Amino acid sequence: VLDLGTGGGIDCFLAAKMVGPTGRVIGVDMTDSMLELAHQNKAKLGLTNVEFRKGEIEALPVENDSVDVIISNCVINL
Repeated sequence: VLDLGTGGGIDCFLAAKMVGPTGRVIGVDMTDSMLELAHQNKAKLGLTNVEFRKGEIEALPVENDSVDVIISNCVINL
């Protein structure tokens, strides 16, 4: 699962529960402050199947054809 504009990672954590321990979730955000919050939240939850990457939707830091599902919730065009 790829979450565009992940923010604090909430949707990633919900997706991680759905895909289980053999699945993986990648959250992408363009802001350092949101990625820091996402990493803190991940540590609190102890999840191992979630990772966060810095990037923009126009140039995703993800290999082509490497995800099955893309989600994006409450992302606004700044």
